[in-house]
Amino acid sequence: MKTFLKFLFIFLISSTGLVAQTEVLSLKNNTGIVEENGAVILWKNQVDGYGDATQSNVALGGDKLYETYPGKTNVGFSKTGSFLEVEGSSSYISDNTYSVFYVGKSENTVTNKPAGLIGNYDMSGGFANCNGIRFVRLQDGKIGFDYSRPNYTRVNIGSNEIPEDSYFFFGFTIDASGNYHYFDSTSPIITTGTITNTMRTNPDADLKFNLFEEVAGAQTYNHTEVVEFTMYNGGLSTTAFQNEYTRLATEYAELVTAEFSVTEVLPTTRTGLPVNANIIITFSQDVDKTSDYPKIYINKNETETAGNWILSPANTLTFTPSEDWPFKGLVTLNIEDGLKSTDAVAIDLTKATKYNFIVETDENFGVSENITLTSIATVDFPQVGHTLGLKMNLPTNRDHKMPVHFWIHGGGWSGGSPEASAGAFSPHGEYLAENLGVATLGVGYRCSGSSGTFSLAMEDIDAAYQWALDNAEAYNFDMTKVFFSGGSAGTPLAALAAQKYDGVIGFIGFNGIYDFVNDAGDFGNSNWYKQNVPSEAANSPIFQLSENPPATIMMHGDADTTISYTQSTLFSEAIKAAGGKAEAVIYPGEVHAFFNPGKPAYEDVLIEMVGFMAQLLDSETLSMGTINLDQSLKLYPNPVKAGDTIKVASRSDLNGAQVQAQIVNQLGQVVLKSVLFPNLDSNTINITTKGLTEGIYILNIVVNQSSKSIKFIIQ
Repeated sequence: MKTFLKFLFIFLISSTGLVAQTEVLSLKNNTGIVEENGAVILWKNQVDGYGDATQSNVALGGDKLYETYPGKTNVGFSKTGSFLEVEGSSSYISDNTYSVFYVGKSENTVTNKPAGLIGNYDMSGGFANCNGIRFVRLQDGKIGFDYSRPNYTRVNIGSNEIPEDSYFFFGFTIDASGNYHYFDSTSPIITTGTITNTMRTNPDADLKFNLFEEVAGAQTYNHTEVVEFTMYNGGLSTTAFQNEYTRLATEYAELVTAEFSVTEVLPTTRTGLPVNANIIITFSQDVDKTSDYPKIYINKNETETAGNWILSPANTLTFTPSEDWPFKGLVTLNIEDGLKSTDAVAIDLTKATKYNFIVETDENFGVSENITLTSIATVDFPQVGHTLGLKMNLPTNRDHKMPVHFWIHGGGWSGGSPEASAGAFSPHGEYLAENLGVATLGVGYRCSGSSGTFSLAMEDIDAAYQWALDNAEAYNFDMTKVFFSGGSAGTPLAALAAQKYDGVIGFIGFNGIYDFVNDAGDFGNSNWYKQNVPSEAANSPIFQLSENPPATIMMHGDADTTISYTQSTLFSEAIKAAGGKAEAVIYPGEVHAFFNPGKPAYEDVLIEMVGFMAQLLDSETLSMGTINLDQSLKLYPNPVKAGDTIKVASRSDLNGAQVQAQIVNQLGQVVLKSVLFPNLDSNTINITTKGLTEGIYILNIVVNQSSKSIKFIIQ
């Protein structure tokens, strides 16, 4: 029988709390998290205090989360009744002193009930017979403290609203007289209060995380993610409590609400910036017009883009570019650390220093139609009739043969149920549908919740590919132009699939793992998903390259602590050694899951992906390097000054034909693509170099199925 939760020193100190308190429990992110069959059964205490946080029932264990908080590995509770329990020492929580500090996230938007954070509350006997304490995030976003003496009582210890579906931290310390101090990440102000008639203890209960025992039985409210948790064996002094705030506000600076910060950046739609649009930034305070204004760049050019900033009203900056933005260009807004308010407060840069926009395209395939198919195939494991789902992003204009992009989701191979495995919409699917006319298929495969394994997941991807072949005519899929992409845990599955199917012309990987044998890290080496069956080498894409590997691009952050970026660089080198084309784009300072919507680098990653796919899709039409067009075709001026217009003239009459023009840089990236019509009088077409940097480029021209490539220089 477990010992119940207690504080060893509570009976040894006086109610004045003059004795210095000791940290007795420390559960840290990235440290001491132990899984069994995909469930967290142990979170090791990092100090010599109480015991560890444990769970003897795997079905009620937490989930090890690799991607939800940047740079952190934490524990989530989403299954009904899931919790971890901390074993205590030789006394118990009574009316007396303790201190807790919590970092995490709780969602209570689904059931509109309080979301559980921590506590050992027991309501199995009803509201008139409850025991223990609990901290909750209430429906209004505030933090509440519940205790039981003589019955259920709630105190709103926090006056500020915790933003919905967001991470936060809070601290709470209470002395023997019920006087408490409280802070959270929404404000540096420490609030105080008094709790009277505090809790009646339950001598049989240890401290539990995210567990509510009600009349109806154990129940988990929505979803809780614990990043770290610390406990002291008594109330802390004002100085010690303030020091804990400083520690958390420093380590988790991105969670702290700034005094002078960016409140809004317009346009809010970052993947369709109109070519003639302004960029508008609103701040929480008035801006000092003599401080350093933001800077704007195009296509990662190191030269600042020309334009004008206007400060009006006093807390709003508006940028008007000197010339229209280039179609499909990447526009980057950098907030300077020298920007200050009129009260000389420096701008807070913990949330974001950079905002990216993708300029609208000159093509339109309609809006994305998002379609969910609950069952495209059935399998007989873990139970007969288990269904595999699919989620599709399709352009509403489907008159053309659509290239097909298979998205294999990440998430640490967690999710699913014994009855069904659902697909996931790609984070890039809507853009690809609307701007490239590409159909994206988000594949459902068996994960931990549906007793999945690596091999079973590959079978499910086979089923999705076969479904696409069988339904190609109905949906107008072009199965000769297929891409596979995957994020995190989905990348090895997607990379293997890309090597085996006909029609695959490209693979895109995000934060990927490609070698389970070498440098796989804790995530890759866990083998609970049976990625070692039949062997780690057999399931490692780096050892399973096809005779002609498809073109590959991978994006990875060099600060990724879940999967090392060297997995991407080494896979790239292996593909090139096998005669294929590959590139690993490494993002400095970025951690795991940085490619998702809402992240600062999302648009940057997307433009890399789109450029890669567009180049492969255009290669057949443009016949790169093949000269079939009239030899008299001439480009001038050459060299050309950056930003100026180049002209292409022909001695032959082009008769007003449609001309496809594409400019490719030295890296093979398509930096401009347009459909033009020649001047009928001079038989010339004009092409702008706005937004392009100095260097050597190739201009590809296609007229009436004939093509020509011309090298030119921008000075």
